[in-house]
Amino acid sequence: MADLLSSANLGLLVLAVALLAAAPGVVAIVRASGVASRIDLRLARRPATQSEGHTGGQAGKRMADRLGSLAARAAPKNKGETSEIRFRLLRARYTHPQAVPLFYGARLVCLAAFPVAFFIAVPFLPDSLPGWFPLAGSGFLALFGLMLPGILVDRRIQKAELECSDGFPDMMDLLVACVEAGLSLDAAVLRVSEELESRHRELSLNLKTLALEMRAGRARKAAWRAFADRVGLEEASSLATMLRQSEEMGTSLGETLRVFSSDMRQRRMLMAEEKAMALPAKMTVPLILFVFPVLLGVLIVPAIIRFQSFM
Repeated sequence: MADLLSSANLGLLVLAVALLAAAPGVVAIVRASGVASRIDLRLARRPATQSEGHTGGQAGKRMADRLGSLAARAAPKNKGETSEIRFRLLRARYTHPQAVPLFYGARLVCLAAFPVAFFIAVPFLPDSLPGWFPLAGSGFLALFGLMLPGILVDRRIQKAELECSDGFPDMMDLLVACVEAGLSLDAAVLRVSEELESRHRELSLNLKTLALEMRAGRARKAAWRAFADRVGLEEASSLATMLRQSEEMGTSLGETLRVFSSDMRQRRMLMAEEKAMALPAKMTVPLILFVFPVLLGVLIVPAIIRFQSFM
């Protein structure tokens, strides 16, 4: 009996070992069959998925074209005004081909949306408000909605100018290093744009645009002048003028860039000193309005309390 039990246990042990040994192969076969079935299913559904995606893309494109045509009706027909708005949008990094119509379309949407939202909210306002308040509020909101896209564009332009101003000294140092290392001005501009991409992205984009314009055949003077106009900095305008004079007179480009970089840094230091010297005068009014009354109260109030205790 003991021999039968021991042989049964041995058989079970052998069966368990065999099952464990065969388990990876079974799992691999099942997984392979599942992968094959999923591949077949994807291949069977792929044409329908592609056609659906193509149909959805066409529908989205048609909707975008309709919105673009509606927005184009709101754009002005005057070429001068259109060019001015396009240049402002370009400085704000709105480079879409339909940027001008979309800008005027956004103005119309804001012009209508704010008063409509205000009239919807009027029933929930207190009844004690005067009767002229809904009309005045809707007019104010309509004017605000008309001005809002322009305000946002101007704020983005100011932000871009500040970013370019912060990175301009680094750009000049890199330009001097690249030109003195033997690179041409066009190659140096492209190299500097790549170096500034991670830290000063706005200035890097403007430099890449400058490099593309010069590569496309635009005159160097015109390309640098357009770069100065896009950046909106006085230093960039001076740099464009200096490069034009250097090209006309045939002076050394590396020496010219080095002198300009040194003068620019000295000018920035003088501007910083000027702001520091003007700080005491600007702090006079806040000191008189906020700090002096507090000090006066701290000094006088204890004396008043003690005088009242003697009384």
